[in-house]
Parts: sequence; C-alpha cells; structure tokens
Amino acid sequence: MTMRPEVCIEHRYPAALVFLRQHGPQALAVLHDLLARAEVEDSRLVARGSTRDIAARLEFLSKDSVHRRLRQLARAGVIEPVAAQPENTFTTPTYVIHLDDSGITVATSDIPA
Repeated sequence: MTMRPEVCIEHRYPAALVFLRQHGPQALAVLHDLLARAEVEDSRLVARGSTRDIAARLEFLSKDSVHRRLRQLARAGVIEPVAAQPENTFTTPTYVIHLDDSGITVATSDIPA
C-alpha cells in the first residue's frame, strides 16, 4: 500500500471567508475530503469518492448530509460530476474540482498550487 503525498489546503482571505459563508462548514469539510484525494488528470483537478466513503472518513456527517453537500457544491459549480460510462455503473463517482475565485488552493508534490 502506498501512502498518499501530504496535501496542503490553504484558505486565502477574504475570498475563502466568502466561500465559507456561502456554502457552510459541512460543504467545506466535504470539499476538503475530496481535495485531500485529488489528482491532476488532463490538467484538471479530479477526485473520486462515494458518499459513503466520504461520510466514513469524516465521521461527523451522515451519508445523507454528504450527499446533500455534494449536490450543493455541484449546483454551485465547485465540483462537476463526471458521468460514468453505461458499462461502469458501479464505479466510484468522479468529480472535477473548480476552485476559481474560492480563495482555496491545494498543493502536493503531485498538484501544483
């Protein structure tokens, strides 16, 4: 088993405070979980995670709460669900993450800030 690289998620104020006020702490926690596992694919920030997996990692949110926050982030354009191929109906959901104007940046050895 390989360890994931250390992730640095930074909030730059005042834009990050606006994001937090707009989306709330639960949505921010869900976004952080996705960001901690994100990878760069085709110059896009991509994360995979099911509602159950995210809820299990966060522990303080139910799978229903995680599902609501994922829908909220998708409606706001922060995450973009990638449609699964019809033959892969049981694959883990995939999201493209858009942090434009959020005041949030992420960096690892794999993901430039």
